[in-house]
Amino acid sequence: MSSTETYEPLLRRLHSDSQITERSSPEIEEFLGRGRSTVTPRWWLRLFVWESKLLWKLSGASIVVSVLNYMLSFVTVMFTGHLGSLELAGASIATVGIQGLAYGIMLGMASAVQTVCGQAYGARQYSSMGIICQRAMVLHLAAAVLLTFLYWYSGPILKAMGQTVAIAHEGQIFARGMIPQIYAFALACPMQRFLQAQNIVNPLAYMSLGVFLLHTLLTWLVTNVLNFGLLGAALILSFSWWLLVAVNGMYIVMSPSCRETWTGFSSRAFRGIWPYLKLTVASAVML
Repeated sequence: MSSTETYEPLLRRLHSDSQITERSSPEIEEFLGRGRSTVTPRWWLRLFVWESKLLWKLSGASIVVSVLNYMLSFVTVMFTGHLGSLELAGASIATVGIQGLAYGIMLGMASAVQTVCGQAYGARQYSSMGIICQRAMVLHLAAAVLLTFLYWYSGPILKAMGQTVAIAHEGQIFARGMIPQIYAFALACPMQRFLQAQNIVNPLAYMSLGVFLLHTLLTWLVTNVLNFGLLGAALILSFSWWLLVAVNGMYIVMSPSCRETWTGFSSRAFRGIWPYLKLTVASAVML
């Protein structure tokens, strides 16, 4: 039997525009590799639209998660503007200079989680994904310990960068209030990449939206009603990130979607940590 005869039933099905969405990706890729000369331009257009919908279905929710996570800090800085121009300047420089560096390092390290977990998920080695996530948490927490010194001594650092004594002082107050947030970063970044590697993105978006709305309310309450000042705003930001960690962790532990990928905490996370550390450092440097 010739190759054309072998793929003729699939060819007929794929030529029916209404049937494109019913075919699996491997099936379509195999067909395109052998029968692309018989495909009409109209079919290519329909395939492009179909693949675009799949990409936006996955990436759209991920974009929402990233934006909402960023908006937590943005809302905090916005409300500190109600406290005064000096407080706004201190919060802004601490957010951009200190927190931005820490968050960039954490996100860079977490890129390794998505890479390795994605490979494990594609290879159907589901149980190893939880181990990878735990290994990443260990390394992220170690990085958070080192970054704590950056936050605590942010005042002298800001003055060395050319900020005035008053702004550096306010920035240090805000940065010290965000110290608990570093450790929330260390857990949230691997957990979110762990879920995204399994195409679990919509629940992440819903959880991020809920935390964002509550954070906005609490920040308004602390700054405008209770007048807890700059430190209070920073502590609420840290609390909101820990709340995000809590809801993400509850989903991982309790959701049936993670039943095969999360099998509980294991000492295996500490094995092979050196090769994973090298991959993590490389990912952080690239980002």
